[in-house]
Amino acid sequence: MNILFLISNDGGNGVGGHYNSLNQVSIEMAREHNVKIVTLGSSSSPVILSNPNFAKHIKVGKGLKSLFTLNAELKSFVKTFTPDVVHCFDTHSLNRILPISALSKYPVVLNKCGGRNPLQGNYQHADAIVVFSKENQEWFIKNKNYDNKDIFIIPNRVRKLDFLDESQRVEQKDPNKITFVRVSRLGGAYEKTLLDSYNLIEELAKRYPVEFIVIGRIQNKTRFEALTKEAVDRKLPVKFITDERAAKGSDFLYLADFVVGTGRSFMEATSLGIPSLTPVENANYPMLVNKENFDELFSTNFSERNKAETKHVDKNLSNIEELIQDKAKYEAAKKDTLDLFTEFFGTGGIVTKYNAVYDYALKKPVKRFSLIRKNLIYIVKFALGK
Repeated sequence: MNILFLISNDGGNGVGGHYNSLNQVSIEMAREHNVKIVTLGSSSSPVILSNPNFAKHIKVGKGLKSLFTLNAELKSFVKTFTPDVVHCFDTHSLNRILPISALSKYPVVLNKCGGRNPLQGNYQHADAIVVFSKENQEWFIKNKNYDNKDIFIIPNRVRKLDFLDESQRVEQKDPNKITFVRVSRLGGAYEKTLLDSYNLIEELAKRYPVEFIVIGRIQNKTRFEALTKEAVDRKLPVKFITDERAAKGSDFLYLADFVVGTGRSFMEATSLGIPSLTPVENANYPMLVNKENFDELFSTNFSERNKAETKHVDKNLSNIEELIQDKAKYEAAKKDTLDLFTEFFGTGGIVTKYNAVYDYALKKPVKRFSLIRKNLIYIVKFALGK
């Protein structure tokens, strides 16, 4: 099967979670299929540029003129690579390709890569839609605008990481400190996670030699400066790494005794057996994830929308301190964390799951005008830059 993956970048750093998700899914699917990735927009993604299946970047804007450019480029592309399925990993790429003729003959799959449920009563449409979380799946299934058979849940899967080779490590771990690590975009996103982590570090620092290392590219300089100022004003032991190395933040996980993660970054940390925490909407500290509270946090994809039972919130700080104080319990937690990764996040079985999506989409008649009609409001808003 020939699979054409599409993803857009319209002014960002191109290193967000959905780029990494596409990177991993495409690598796994290429074990069995012919795979190509084309990036669209103002620039490509450094994550995708390093993917062995990357084919080309098409530089286009959002206006009508850009549609003609895109159509010509894709018509030329499909002469040498004719896809059986087109798989969009964001709505921008979907809105770009639906109105043009170059890919109108092929079924279209859309991934909704996590995130909160749509705020309105409708969302974009495709021949099949893949969601990462139970939260999103339930929204689509309950929505009368969608056929339940079109919705597939495939929780985000990540490759098992290896720690960065010691010869390549610039930053050195302080053996006398308990190090919490956060990998994230900085400024404008995930601020609750960072501020709650500040709260936790501030509390633990009263009794333990802790430090907090935050790795990520800066998205909003003003917001980032406000966050760094707060850490300084509160005299917190926080260090930021924001240079070009932060584009691959997982390289720094060798520094961590604990990781504060959301979505993909949480899953990557568990692949290394690092005890991991995630934000909770109804608490002021990130929560240490264990087998007792896993299900309630998994349902919202380890995001800032997580909600935990009161009993789990009440036990959270003592659970963290227990691992700091007791080496045997910390080692047991590492094993439990790795077990959770193996069962829920590893890439085993991912090809079979996506094959089922593609087989379903291929059996449906291609009704492009119907898809355009269902997505028309989104296509128009996108073209107008709204």
